[in-house]
Parts: sequence; structure tokens; C-alpha cells
Amino acid sequence: MQSRQTRPRPSPRLRYRHWIFILPLARNYRGMVMGRTILFKGDESDVSPTLLRHELIHQEQIDRHGIARFYLIYLRDYLINLWRLRDHDAAYRNIPFEREAFERENEREAGQDDDRRM
Repeated sequence: MQSRQTRPRPSPRLRYRHWIFILPLARNYRGMVMGRTILFKGDESDVSPTLLRHELIHQEQIDRHGIARFYLIYLRDYLINLWRLRDHDAAYRNIPFEREAFERENEREAGQDDDRRM
């Protein structure tokens, strides 16, 4: 039996100072993933490694679940949390995809060894 080879996913596009952050629903966020593009509110120098890692984790989640399924699950979980908790911030922070991203955003990238150990 032949094993299926999967093509590596292309790196996401990064867009800085994006206009979407002037919209009321996006105004309080610093970054978001739209398909294979990561949008940031500020300049490249304003994006911390932690924020970039958080958004890259969402890209991993999209790769795992597929774009449509990721957004459907994300929206469903947000709406359930909002109905249950009656608070936008609590609803957002309790979306399982967000909890995973917040838990993992400070992880080191694989292969990033501390040079001082050499």
C-alpha cells in the first residue's frame, strides 16, 4: 500500500496595519486569522512574538480542521459561551481554540535551541 504524501502548507501571509481593525467587532483585537492570512492591527514592530505565535497556532488549528469547519466550530462555541456566560470577553476566552492558543502561545518553536547550551 502506498502512503499518501501531503504537500506542506504554504506559509500564511502576514498583513500589517489592516483596515479591518477599524470595525466595531474587531477594534479591540491586535491580530486575527482570515483563511491563510494573518492580519495585524499595528506595524510589524508592534507585533510581539507571543501574538505572532498565538495567530500561528490558529493557523495550525485551521490546517487540522479545515477552514470552513474551524470557523463553524469557532462561531458555534462562541455563541454557546455567550448564551451561557452572558459576557463577550468570557465567551471569547472560553472558546476551546482560543484556550489552546493562549495555553501554547509561549511555547518555543521546535528547533529553537538555546545557543548558550553549546
